[in-house]
Amino acid sequence: MILRFLKYLAVTIISVQYCFSQEFVPPIQNYSPNFYNAASQNWDVAVAENGFVYVANNQGLLLFDGINWELHTLPGPSIIRSVYVAGERIFTGSYQEFGYWEFDDTGNLTYTSLKNLMKDIKLESEEFWDITGIDGDIYFRSFGAVYKYDGKTINRISNLVTTAFNNFNGQLLIAQRRNDISVLDKNGKVSEFISDADLKLNNVVDMIAAGDTLFIGTRDKLYTYSEGNFSAFPNIALNNLLASYELNHLVSATEKLLVFGTVKNGIVVYDRRAKSIVSFNRASGLQNNTVLGMAADNGKIWLALDRGVDLIDLDSPVKFYTDNTGELGAVYDLVNFAGNTYIASNTGIYNFKNDKIQQLRDAEGHTWNLEVINNRLFANHNTGTFLIDGDQLIPIDTRTGSFQLVKNPLNQNEIFICHYTGLSRYDLDQNKVTEVDSVKFPVKEMVIQQNELWMAHPYEGLFHAILGEDQSVLKVEKLPALDGKNENYKPRLYHINNQVVAFVNGRWFKYNFFKNAFEDFTEFSKYQKERLIKAEGNQYYFLDENSDQIFLSNLEDEVIPLPNSEMNTRLVKANENVIKENDSVLYVTLNDGYAKVEISQLNKKRDEAFPVIRQVRNNDSLLHLGDGMELDFQNSRNLVFKVGMPNSSDELLEYRVMGSDSIRGKVENGMINLRNLNEGPYTLLLDKAGANFQDPVGFDFVILPPWYLSNSMKLIYLLIFLFGLGLIVWFNKQKLRKHQLRLEEKFEAEHKERLEKLEKQQLMKEIDVKRKELANTTMMAAKKNEVLMEIQSELNKDKVKFSNEYRLKHIMTKINRAVKNKDEWKVFETNFNEVHEDFFKEVLERFPNLTNKDLKLCSYLKMNLSSKEIAPLMGISVRGVEVHRYRLRKKMDLDSKTNLTKFLIKNF
Repeated sequence: MILRFLKYLAVTIISVQYCFSQEFVPPIQNYSPNFYNAASQNWDVAVAENGFVYVANNQGLLLFDGINWELHTLPGPSIIRSVYVAGERIFTGSYQEFGYWEFDDTGNLTYTSLKNLMKDIKLESEEFWDITGIDGDIYFRSFGAVYKYDGKTINRISNLVTTAFNNFNGQLLIAQRRNDISVLDKNGKVSEFISDADLKLNNVVDMIAAGDTLFIGTRDKLYTYSEGNFSAFPNIALNNLLASYELNHLVSATEKLLVFGTVKNGIVVYDRRAKSIVSFNRASGLQNNTVLGMAADNGKIWLALDRGVDLIDLDSPVKFYTDNTGELGAVYDLVNFAGNTYIASNTGIYNFKNDKIQQLRDAEGHTWNLEVINNRLFANHNTGTFLIDGDQLIPIDTRTGSFQLVKNPLNQNEIFICHYTGLSRYDLDQNKVTEVDSVKFPVKEMVIQQNELWMAHPYEGLFHAILGEDQSVLKVEKLPALDGKNENYKPRLYHINNQVVAFVNGRWFKYNFFKNAFEDFTEFSKYQKERLIKAEGNQYYFLDENSDQIFLSNLEDEVIPLPNSEMNTRLVKANENVIKENDSVLYVTLNDGYAKVEISQLNKKRDEAFPVIRQVRNNDSLLHLGDGMELDFQNSRNLVFKVGMPNSSDELLEYRVMGSDSIRGKVENGMINLRNLNEGPYTLLLDKAGANFQDPVGFDFVILPPWYLSNSMKLIYLLIFLFGLGLIVWFNKQKLRKHQLRLEEKFEAEHKERLEKLEKQQLMKEIDVKRKELANTTMMAAKKNEVLMEIQSELNKDKVKFSNEYRLKHIMTKINRAVKNKDEWKVFETNFNEVHEDFFKEVLERFPNLTNKDLKLCSYLKMNLSSKEIAPLMGISVRGVEVHRYRLRKKMDLDSKTNLTKFLIKNF
């Protein structure tokens, strides 16, 4: 009992001594059951080559892609006890079940059981606790047997009660319960490999190969095997710790680091080169002290815990000093001075004594700044300005709190104190403080260039003053708003390369001494919206206010982020600070401590993590995944890209879409949602936030045109167009033909009309001629008959004078025949019909009772001849003509008012 107590006391002293000496802890990321949304207990963990993490959980297989966790369950409700990754397959073992998982072409993880290959083998209440691979063969271990899967068949090695197995130099070593360590050859034969009395007394819990050395762990002791020699590990302190904490697992983190998972107190890290021991447990930040499984990933250690999953980045360039008591509070500044570390926080001023942090006497209260001037350490405290001497605070000016100290470039023994109510001068030689009467407002920051002062009010903008020849502060005036907006703003002042620089509302300005005015600071033009924390020579520490990420830049080609989400979320908002210790180390103040950053390792860490497209989904449908994939237009209206960031749990991602549409944004919770993209080829670029897509990961895809713009439809449209074009051509030809026909018809009609007109004109001319001839002949006939009738009348008067009565009668008869010559009438009728066609026909049709004599009178009246002219033609007297006209009127039933001649001319 006494021996056990002394052993426990020694372990406790070693542990406590270590805990006090170890100030900095690497980043520890906790994933609670509520975070990954599965059971609390985890049995094993494995990391794939692509950085995906797989955890054997009580509810199934957990997958972590660096951003999101997923739970994949077995077909039956079974606890997964072991997991192993070989190539693209993830092998798991559980109760009465083992098999592998693979990603299908949509990015989904599917399970294939290997039990169906065990034709003549019956599992006997077996659980599979370990899996390993050698030369393409996969081995599954239960407590009662080892099973070998060669890709086609399953073979069982019986009669083995095993506690552990592993690959050592291409051989499968098997630790049997309270027995030797055996080796299994490819033929399934088991032979002795290591035989020792200690192995027969203690069960081996795990074995791990580190180079040519095999480390073998039992519950309370560590052994090594190398070049045929088996021996207990010589580090007594380590063995005592492992015995006290109860060793459970071993893993080789790097060439020099061995990590031991324990049941009772987290993990123990052993540095083989430095022979140093480090422990991490709940007090260090782990969720649980019982480690059930471990996996190494490029200096990081994944822990499968009895409650939760943790990740410790042992090789991280960032390590933390954290005050878990809360007494330290938010750290504002840190200085290594005179062999001690001094810390300024919102609760006071602290230093380390005997590796313990302690508050300086009378140093309670908010401390803004620590400054070393002329090899003296000063503090700007809420109660005043102090000189720090060892553990003592020596008051310099306690009338009011102060923000900053600025050395007077014109007087090396004088500093200006920027305080809550104005500005003071402190003479270092005489230890005397003098108030500057011309400055009656709080001064948060100040920059001095030559003999000019620029002062930043905490809330009301910038002020300018002149140093007189006697060093008095003159001509204090408020400057107008640099950005042309509200004059009451919160500026930040900097002195960069002998230039006065101001940061106002996301814009950079510098003072132009020739123009006596501020102007845009073009050297910082690409750092708009990024605030400068500190400038050290040609190195500038900026804060991206969108992502709260600090990055280091030389303003040329080098940009190095400080990539740690834990640090970024613990920054002191609006008062971030970076303290450069030397060219290799810098410190970042946090709201519960501070971080130590090894600058030389920053670039190395960034080369590890790259984003990957895991799945592409349209609404609820998974799409076949592949670079250059073609997506149907209708099924790509709401594309969701699932993104992973393996090997990193603290990187913020940005994306850019290049193509018909140009989109840029941040990856939210591992998802990118692209809506209503136009058709065409696209490239989705992914990169870390702030990297400006200098080395992005690209994913090409094509949005096919909608069905109505597909190639087949375009062909149809072309055919329709050609058909339409042909139809238009045909229609135009038809129209042209019809037009030509109309023109021809019109031409023919016009030609015919012209001919008819010509013919009519010719006919009219002929009719006119005939009318004239008819009139002439008629008139000649009338004259002839008139002459004959006159002769006849004369003869009748003198007939008694004729002796020959017979001769006279014969002459009178001839005269009568000449007057009433029928041949002349026929000629007249013929000529009249040629001039007045169908006249007689139309008159007879209307007045059928007319005689030939009536018709003859009508024809003469048609020619508009007077009764006097008609009388000789008809061989009667004028009176006879009038009587005949009267009778004709009666026959035609014309009243006395109707002019017979006009009637005949108008109507016939």
